[in-house]
Amino acid sequence: MADQRGQTGGTRRDGVGAVSVLRADPGIARGLLPVEAGRASRRAVASVVSLPKGVFWPHERLPSESGTLGMLLLDGMILRGVAVTDRPTVEVLGPGDLFRPFEPDTDPDAMVSGEVRWWALTPARVAVLDAGFLRRMSEHPTVVAELASRLSRRSAASSLRLAIVQEPRLSVRLQAVLWQLADRFGEPQAEGMLLRAPLCHVLLSWLVGARRPAMSRAINELERAGRLARRPDGTWWLGRQRPEAFGDPPLAAERAAA
Repeated sequence: MADQRGQTGGTRRDGVGAVSVLRADPGIARGLLPVEAGRASRRAVASVVSLPKGVFWPHERLPSESGTLGMLLLDGMILRGVAVTDRPTVEVLGPGDLFRPFEPDTDPDAMVSGEVRWWALTPARVAVLDAGFLRRMSEHPTVVAELASRLSRRSAASSLRLAIVQEPRLSVRLQAVLWQLADRFGEPQAEGMLLRAPLCHVLLSWLVGARRPAMSRAINELERAGRLARRPDGTWWLGRQRPEAFGDPPLAAERAAA
């Protein structure tokens, strides 16, 4: 399908509309006074691209105009995977995350490089923060600063997960990563936390750096211990007790392997 130009200056493609970014994500306007926030909200219009569930290639689905700050995920869940061999690691992106899918992921002259893949884990919508959007927001530097902080937040979350996966006990790694995700995607329940992230055993093994069979054993033991349960829709329930700073006693399988 040929591209069409929208009124906001962004490239319009399948399932595209437009939205006021500050109304869709009010946290971006947190540094503005009420009067300024109203004016900025009216000017903060961006094109929106809908992504169906499944693998997608950014150059085919998202505009890549010069000067674009990035894509702001409005709703849904996206995975960014990087693989050096046949075992990728994945990053989970959710509403409010800003990502730059066209940024070079590796130095072309690097001795080690990886392949990047993208999945929409659920149907998703992204706002295109193009050069026109940035020009309009130049009068509101706190908006631009908040968007930049979203990139820093992603970096901090990735660093924390990297620290978690250094823990040798798989059950503790798994619980810690799930609770880290629950900080973003969890809903408190009377008896625990509902994690609305449809992550299968394979995706969890990629998140925590484990083989699929070992991951399945760890999940089974945690389920028997009442610490987590997979719901019919693929989401997860986490028991009320969080891992005590990696101080939980090892599960039976880990004691036997020690």
